[in-house]
Amino acid sequence: MSIEQIIRARINDGMLFQFQPRAAGSSSKRALFVAEDLWDFLETVHPDPEWEERIGFLQADLEVFADGTEIHPKYLFLLYRSSEAVWEIRSVSHDPSIRILGRFADKDVFVATSFAIREHLGGWQSRAWRDVKVLARAIWDNLFRPYQPVATINVHDVVSGAIDGKYFKTE
Repeated sequence: MSIEQIIRARINDGMLFQFQPRAAGSSSKRALFVAEDLWDFLETVHPDPEWEERIGFLQADLEVFADGTEIHPKYLFLLYRSSEAVWEIRSVSHDPSIRILGRFADKDVFVATSFAIREHLGGWQSRAWRDVKVLARAIWDNLFRPYQPVATINVHDVVSGAIDGKYFKTE
């Protein structure tokens, strides 16, 4: 069974959801799949209007990936250690800053596993960062074991339309 077949099976099982751009005239040029708990977070109506608005901005930031918009290092970043193949999509234009963590199943196929509020994570070597990366890997393993994500430091191996730049930290 291929990773594509497993993705379809997980969608059928309600464990994975395909994120589609909602903006008028937009269509998917890259595939963005969202794990169940993250999907529930994105789709739940939040009673706090400010938080509900923030989730709307987060969804718009996710559309950047799905609709094929040019990708910048300030938007997509490979977390340290690169061998773990955990990437973050950064939603930073509004407070609080939110990180969507996930891994690439193939070029232009991102599986968003979880999220974190950036201010709760501390420095990049903190226990909180370690924990959210462990969670991202565990969700991936639960969905796709024995399949491994694409592991590379070359952003062009995982996403089309990326501008040249530094997408990872070396130490």
